[in-house]
Amino acid sequence: MSLPSPEGVPAEMESARLPYSLPPEAKSVQVRVQPSNLSSVVSNTLTLTASASVDAAFPIQNIIFDLPCGQSPSQFLDSRQTTLNFRATYEIVSGGTSALVGSTDGYLRSHAGAWFDRMYVVGQNGSIVEDINEFGVVQDTVINLQMSNSSRDGLGTAYGFSSSSSLGSQGHSLPIFATTRTLTTGNTETHSYSIPLVSGVLGVCADKFLNIGRTSKLQLVLQTTGTMPISVTTGTNSAAATFKVTLSDFTLQCDYVDIGARALAMLDQSLVDGKSYIHGLTYRTSTNTLPATSGAVSLLAGLRGSSVKSLFARFQDNALTTAGSINGKYDSKMPMCSQIGFNIGGSRYPPIPVPALLQPALCFRELQSAVGSFNSTEYSFASPTLAYCKLSAGGTAQGLANTTQDYNWSLSSDPAAQALFIFGTNTEVCARRGVLSGLNCNAAPIFLEMTLAAAPTNSHNVFVIAQLDQILVHDVRTGDIQVRV
Repeated sequence: MSLPSPEGVPAEMESARLPYSLPPEAKSVQVRVQPSNLSSVVSNTLTLTASASVDAAFPIQNIIFDLPCGQSPSQFLDSRQTTLNFRATYEIVSGGTSALVGSTDGYLRSHAGAWFDRMYVVGQNGSIVEDINEFGVVQDTVINLQMSNSSRDGLGTAYGFSSSSSLGSQGHSLPIFATTRTLTTGNTETHSYSIPLVSGVLGVCADKFLNIGRTSKLQLVLQTTGTMPISVTTGTNSAAATFKVTLSDFTLQCDYVDIGARALAMLDQSLVDGKSYIHGLTYRTSTNTLPATSGAVSLLAGLRGSSVKSLFARFQDNALTTAGSINGKYDSKMPMCSQIGFNIGGSRYPPIPVPALLQPALCFRELQSAVGSFNSTEYSFASPTLAYCKLSAGGTAQGLANTTQDYNWSLSSDPAAQALFIFGTNTEVCARRGVLSGLNCNAAPIFLEMTLAAAPTNSHNVFVIAQLDQILVHDVRTGDIQVRV
């Protein structure tokens, strides 16, 4: 049979030429940038109340990093290497009288990124080039959907993951708040973190290096969360015990590559009208409230974008208890949805709403597609069935006489392991092909539609996260950087 294929040899046999070589003058340097506006963020001294889950306020501060810019036209930022480093110190200011921790250990929620609720990048003309709100929740979603438990174990030192041998997703334990431990004045516990920056401009979501030597200003701003991301429950005796938390030693670690004048001249010849284009991914999050009701519910997401690749939904049970969401917004539960899906401009995604209560396996498969995994054996998810199949308070746990829901659904929330029911759907027109492969939602409103078989006990905070294509247009003559989303 004749095939339209020319004769040839395998690529491994082609030895007539070598891959490209950088010119001898090319060099790289590692840069560690310290904040320009502060050296640490310190909480107020907070009092522990007996027999209560700690819901402690933390000061909302902007941490500003001014990246070195304009030093050499041939200098590029290797965005794959951009890393945020910092330390967190927990201190018992006063042990009080017989101050005890409760029956469960204390934990950092999710990972080190939970200390930040917003990340944005400012360009040379003062405009915001990229802005990701609910930054901690976005990072938690991306990590749990793409990182297996074995990967989490290997990266726990840097990310602040739990080192427990049990399966589950959670930040590391806090021995200072260990089970039934008596708190003592002066006790101090310190943890260091080093996490990749989730950004389509400066971080791991960018496809190409940024010509940082041809712009006069790039500023990264991280905003701390207003609530401490820790899960701690006190004992019956917590009289007058006080503590505080300090975040310090912030650095932004960057790799700069200087390719030299000759290589830069070759690159410039390929530019059209002096503009370079960089593709990347970014995220936008909307929040809404799901009332404690049953029946059909439709929530407007309020998200826009020229190329929306995927949509995700998370549900926080509004009760800081083990019956609700003891890990705050880092727990996500399923509010008894007999059907769930998105409606975008009158079209449903997926075309047939998913019967989540009866078939969580279909929910999970749809979530795989949303992450871009079309082969089940290649998919990495951090949490087992017990963590994914979590019902909100008011639901019914599995039973041998229940025919209206899957056996795997269970109740409760655990400080040692996040509840991680996440609904997601793939909205790409042609999966993973081309630059703008997603759905244009600039004029098409996005709704999350659900049918609740039973009313949950509590209202829910609903987070809808959109993954979008992002194009940076960098005018190398003026240094101006504009974004197209």
